[in-house]
Amino acid sequence: MFILRILLKTALLPVVLILLFVKVIVKVGMQLSSIILGGLILFVAGCLIYTITKQAWSQTFLLVLIEAGIMGITIGTAVIESLIDAALMGIAGI
Repeated sequence: MFILRILLKTALLPVVLILLFVKVIVKVGMQLSSIILGGLILFVAGCLIYTITKQAWSQTFLLVLIEAGIMGITIGTAVIESLIDAALMGIAGI
């Protein structure tokens, strides 16, 4: 049983290395893009307030969709990072 576990860990080593590489890329990408996305969120929020005061409802709807898309990207990267962490913990438990 011990030998099988060592063989399985050896076979899963490339998977672990790929997952760690993807995790680092996602984390660095999220950290770098947070500055750009933060400024973009503030700009879109300012435009949103302006369109509400001018009662331009079609532009308000489009800006809400843009804001939701930006939030979706941010949440998506967090979900990907947590799934990679869960996969690594599952592999480590073997």
